[in-house]
Amino acid sequence: MTLNQFGRKLFTVAGVVGVAAMMFVAACGTSSTGSNSSSVNTSLTACHVTAADLTLSTSSTTPAAPTAVTGLSGQQLTIDGSSALQPFFVAAAKYFDQGQGTHTTAVANGSGNGLKDVESGAVQIGMSDFFYQQDPAVPNPSTVFADLVDHQVAVVPFSLVVSKDISSQIENLTTQEIVDIYTGKVTNWSQIGGPNELVTVINRPLVSGTRATFRKYVLNGATESAGTTLTQDTTGAVAAALSTTNGAIGYVANGFVLNPQYSSSIFPICINGFGATSQNINSGSYLYWSFEHAYTKGTPAANSAAQQFLNYVVTAPVQNSLLPQLGYLQVSNLTQAALATHPAPTN
Repeated sequence: MTLNQFGRKLFTVAGVVGVAAMMFVAACGTSSTGSNSSSVNTSLTACHVTAADLTLSTSSTTPAAPTAVTGLSGQQLTIDGSSALQPFFVAAAKYFDQGQGTHTTAVANGSGNGLKDVESGAVQIGMSDFFYQQDPAVPNPSTVFADLVDHQVAVVPFSLVVSKDISSQIENLTTQEIVDIYTGKVTNWSQIGGPNELVTVINRPLVSGTRATFRKYVLNGATESAGTTLTQDTTGAVAAALSTTNGAIGYVANGFVLNPQYSSSIFPICINGFGATSQNINSGSYLYWSFEHAYTKGTPAANSAAQQFLNYVVTAPVQNSLLPQLGYLQVSNLTQAALATHPAPTN
């Protein structure tokens, strides 16, 4: 039985996370969240997801460099922002620069910084995991960033991940358990029927789009306690911290779970009985994902490095090769059920 089939069998109301969570708790006999009980919580291991389940492509096919455009050679293209999108842009830039003779840099420093820097003109493209209208760190973002143009280039699935020492005992959490952990109500895994081990929460800074997406779609808007907040705003820093910390939990883009550098030290878990697979996203059952936005200040000139790069990353050869190899989904492959869970802002 596949993971998706398991999820469908376990829950009859796909996509309604609150109802699914209650059904799951009732079915699996979850111990009292927030209590000091150390009784076995069978729901913690009722769903199992691995890196193999999250793999979207085993192909090593690479795209060809684009045909050279007159006037691009020697141009500098600067990009910063989302650490979830950066691996895709770094990979694509290698081929783009080969064909165009350009010099592209893509720095991971958080979605909020990507928006701020492209608005100020510090970079030509700002990477973000969220719509600019939803920037949690900026008052009136719809006004501040009104001149930004959105280019949606990918979809990134995110996974909750735990450290190796608890990976065989914590394989699934309900939404309520996650909220209790991240708001500080649960501080020892034994309180939800897990091992008698302190919980170490690894948080991203407030400018992180991954964190903003987590708060919106997993915590349902609840405010996290301080936890262990990383000073370096990168997904790689989360993965590195989890690899050296016992009893730890954090969140990363799926590409980092698939990366051999981290795959033996961070372990994805299910949320309400569903892993971060394309099937679960497209059924509307798994909500922790986001569009990946490449913002420009206005529409770039047609023969600029910025516009030509954005044209290149959405071509079929790039979308069909690099994108799935790095753990991303194509925007065009999302179903209506998935799109309904992540509507665009209306203002």
